[in-house]
Amino acid sequence: MRHPGKPDKVRASIIGLLAMIGIALLSETVGLAQQTVQAETGMGGFRELRWGSSIEQSLKVYQDLSFEKYVISGSKEEPWKVYVRKVEHREIENVTFDSIEYWFKGDHFFQIRAELHSRIGPRTLVTRAENAYARINGRLKNRYGDPSGHKVDYVTEFIVVVREATWVVDPSAITIKYEGVGRTNEDLFTLTMREKQKR
Repeated sequence: MRHPGKPDKVRASIIGLLAMIGIALLSETVGLAQQTVQAETGMGGFRELRWGSSIEQSLKVYQDLSFEKYVISGSKEEPWKVYVRKVEHREIENVTFDSIEYWFKGDHFFQIRAELHSRIGPRTLVTRAENAYARINGRLKNRYGDPSGHKVDYVTEFIVVVREATWVVDPSAITIKYEGVGRTNEDLFTLTMREKQKR
């Protein structure tokens, strides 16, 4: 014999239980995502590498780290050494970059630089690089407040827009930069994390 209203109560209870499970799983996922972001952009370094790690220590952490190039920083300093990983997880803040470089000054790990190149096409209103800049800019503002340094430049020929923002979060500085589409129909987004310079 059917009881009127009983299936509705059971259905409502099941839906309520499923909603509570969904909320619990969602809050757990958000917590894990925040931990991942903090681990990735850990303020004492980048992922498993701490600022100041030697090349030898870094090679023990990342055995696939290999020398890529020298970058001349000044006439009186020795060139900076740039390394890359052969098997790199290129995602930072849910944005997949084309490359991530690990920079060493002498034998001292001090910076990473991630690059994302994109092109404008016939149906492109916002490029991947411009979208990535906006997303990470929003996330960093939400986490750390307004940037300590921010500028927008307009390069005259074909009006190339260059946007840059920097957050100083001891002992690190995070800079994001978007260089707009130029004559080549390409733009560039870079994210640089570095050890904050001591005064």
